[in-house]
Amino acid sequence: AASGEPGPLYWQNRADYHITARLNDQKNEITGTEILTYTNNSPQKLNFLWMNVDQNLFRQDSRGTAIVPVTGSRNGGRGQIFDAGHKIKSIKIVGSETELKYLVTDTRMQVFLPKEVAAAGGQIKLKIEFSFISPDYGSDRMGLLNTKNGRIFNIAQWYPRMCVFDDVTGWNVLPYTGPGEFYLEYGDFDLDIIAPSSHIVVASGELLNAAEVYTPEQQKRWAAAAQSDQTVIIRSAKEVKNPASRPAGKTELTWKFRIKNARDVSWASSASFIVDAAKINLPTGKKCIAISAYPDESDGNNAWGRSTEYVKASIELNSARWFEYPYPAATAVAGDVGGMEYPGIVFCGYKARNASLWGVNDHEFGHTWFPMIVGSNERLYGWMDEGFNTFINTLTENDFNKGEYAPKKAVDMHKVGEIFTRPVVEPVL
Repeated sequence: AASGEPGPLYWQNRADYHITARLNDQKNEITGTEILTYTNNSPQKLNFLWMNVDQNLFRQDSRGTAIVPVTGSRNGGRGQIFDAGHKIKSIKIVGSETELKYLVTDTRMQVFLPKEVAAAGGQIKLKIEFSFISPDYGSDRMGLLNTKNGRIFNIAQWYPRMCVFDDVTGWNVLPYTGPGEFYLEYGDFDLDIIAPSSHIVVASGELLNAAEVYTPEQQKRWAAAAQSDQTVIIRSAKEVKNPASRPAGKTELTWKFRIKNARDVSWASSASFIVDAAKINLPTGKKCIAISAYPDESDGNNAWGRSTEYVKASIELNSARWFEYPYPAATAVAGDVGGMEYPGIVFCGYKARNASLWGVNDHEFGHTWFPMIVGSNERLYGWMDEGFNTFINTLTENDFNKGEYAPKKAVDMHKVGEIFTRPVVEPVL
C-alpha cells in the first residue's frame, strides 16, 4: 500500500505448537513430542512442507561443520564429537497411524503429505516425535555450563520448526550453518517441560502452574515481585543447596508455559539457579515481569544481582520509545552463551559484569523489537536487525540510571572510522 502497510492481498502462514519435552540431565538429552498445527493462508495449495532441524548443524558431516576454519570459530560446536543431530522417530498426521515420508538434507527436512493442504486457510496437524543430545557449546546460541551447584541447560533450536513459505521466495530453505540466524512463522506455543525436581525451569512466555513447581514461600515471593519495582529474591544463593527450596515428593516436575503470537520458544533448566524478579511497567498501564536466573558464580551487586534491574529498565525504556513489549515475562538466563535473543527470554554470559551485563541484556532484549516482532529474514539480512538494535542501544544506555553506563563521546570521529575499517573484523555493511 502507499502508506507502507501490507496491501489488501497480503498473506502470512501460521504455525502453532504444543510441545512436550523431557530433559535427561545425565545424558544431556531432550526427548519431545510436538503437535504442529500449520495454517496455509497462501493462494497455493501445498503438497509438502519444509522444516528446520537445526541440531543437525553439530553433526560432523554438516555444511556448518565443513565451513568452520581450522583456527576455530564461535559458530558450530567447537569440534565436539558426539551423537549429534535431531533424531526423528515419527511423523504422523494427528488422528492417523500412517507414518509420513520425509527427507532430511543437512538442517532441513522435507515432509511429504498424502493430501494437499488447501490454499486460503487450509490446515494440517502433525505429530512429530524427536530427540537430540545437546552440544556442550551450541554455536554461541545454546548449550551447557557446569557450575559448582549443577549444570545449566540453555536450550534453543531444539524442536523441528516450520520454514517460512512467503510471497517473495516461496519456501525459505537456506541451511543453518551457524552464523546466519533465523526466519520463522508466527504462532502460539504451549510448552510442557519435564525436568528433574531439583531443577528450576524458565522459558519463553508465562508460567501457568507455579503452584506445582514452586514452594508456598516462593509463590509468596513471586506475588510480591509482581507488585515491586525493586528486585525480589525468589530463591537466594543460600537456598540453592537446600532441598527445602524445591517441592518435595517427586523425582520430576512438569513446567507449563505459554506464549502467544511468537516466532520461536526457548528455555533453560538447572538445579543451580538463583532466581529473582521485579515488576515491569508498560506505557498503557499493563504490567509484566522481569526475571533473572543465574548460578552462584554470577551472584553479586556488580554482576547478575543487578540483572533484573537492567532487564526491567531496558523493557520500560524501549517500550516507551518504540512500542509496547508484547510478552508476559522478560527472562535473562546466565550460561555459556555470550548473548542470544529469543521471544521473552535471552541467554547471556555468566561472567558478564557491570557495564558489560547491562549492555548484553539491553542488546538482546532490544531484539524484541527487531526481529522478534518485525519478523525479518535474519538468514538473508542479518545486518538489518543488528544495525537497528545497535542504534537503539545507544539511546537506552544514555537513558539508563542517568547515564550510568553511557559511553564517552568521541573527540575525533576519524577514530570511529578506524573501528569500522579494521581488517580483522567483518565490515558493518
